[in-house]
Amino acid sequence: MSAVLTVESVSKRYRIQRNRPITLKESIIRRLTGRYDRSNVFWALRDVSFSVEQGRTLGIIGHNGAGKSTLLRLLCGLGRPTSGRILHIGQVSGLLDLGGGFHPDMTGRENLVTGGILSGLTRRQVLAKQEEIIAFAELEEFIDQPVRTYSNGMYLRLAFATAVHFDPDVLVIDEVLAVGDSRFQQKCIERLAAFRTAGKTSIMTSHDADQIRSLCDEVLVLEEGRVVMAGDPKSAIQCYNDLMRQRTEKRAAQLSGGAAQPNLKVEHGSRMGTLEAEISAVHLCDSQGRAIDTLSNADSLTIKLEYNLTKHLPDIALIAGIYNDTNVKCFETAIPSARATFGPIAQHGIFICHLPELPLLPGLYYVNVGLYPIDWNYTYDYHWQMHVLHITSKNRTLSGDSGVVSLRPVWSSLV
Repeated sequence: MSAVLTVESVSKRYRIQRNRPITLKESIIRRLTGRYDRSNVFWALRDVSFSVEQGRTLGIIGHNGAGKSTLLRLLCGLGRPTSGRILHIGQVSGLLDLGGGFHPDMTGRENLVTGGILSGLTRRQVLAKQEEIIAFAELEEFIDQPVRTYSNGMYLRLAFATAVHFDPDVLVIDEVLAVGDSRFQQKCIERLAAFRTAGKTSIMTSHDADQIRSLCDEVLVLEEGRVVMAGDPKSAIQCYNDLMRQRTEKRAAQLSGGAAQPNLKVEHGSRMGTLEAEISAVHLCDSQGRAIDTLSNADSLTIKLEYNLTKHLPDIALIAGIYNDTNVKCFETAIPSARATFGPIAQHGIFICHLPELPLLPGLYYVNVGLYPIDWNYTYDYHWQMHVLHITSKNRTLSGDSGVVSLRPVWSSLV
């Protein structure tokens, strides 16, 4: 199968403006001599090469600042590479920003029509698709209101519906599936699956490993603007996790100035982090507030995460998840900004996560917790398989039940 998009040795350089403006004389001398201050040059991408075949979905992952968004913008024609070239067959459409390109004072319908025309369609073609787009976006009541009155979710629904229904040959998506409620996210995923079944090509970025694993055929890992690896989703996600560990170890070494690293050895499981924000204790409690390591799946669970900031941090991100004994993620919740969620964070405190129900099959589980900077570029403190939770059941469990979720099936028969 032939490639519909090929990237050949693409690099992208930006010049960083200095605080002090240059004089006219300096500007003329630089232009005549071709000399520039290299310390003010930032390479967002360096010698990136790959190709995507028709009907395939390529994922691009990497930490914030790795070059993902820059690459996607170049693929959509928003800027030119400093060196190298990008070749594609057919129309490339991008959904790079939530409502990007929308004019706030225009109505949703007007933005929809304008977006279609800018994508190369005739007005008649756009009008033929508009009712289908409006229905998918679920904006029938609001489509003739100015988009400045829309919520973030309404912005997303209109932007995504517009992008996918104009039927491009290659669809480029930057993180938009991370926004919106779970129902609409699932609707978007189903639409992408149909897009792929129709033989179309997709390129996407996401910080959600499950989305990358389920939607992508191949995944590209970027680090500091370079391609670290390209391979199957499982291998790529493992590579990304290894890079996270390496960045964390590098930062810990910088903070210690070459001194002995903090002792992160634990009795069970493993622990990783710079300990700038430290998880000092984790308490698992039942509905009566009692500390437990065994719980019925009919009971509620409260996770109390005690933390200590060893240096001043204006904000942190945190996660708490439940994994089974084969490392399958049963559930995970994340707080991208503790400050935005809880207000200013204290030097010492407790984050509390309450789960009113725990519908899991009986077995051995682990509660994994972590603290991160809000850009998620490395780890402050992460506890993996350190906190054991045994799940039991008050109700009879059928011997044939398997999986993760306890659904309490009721069987009957008809003669």
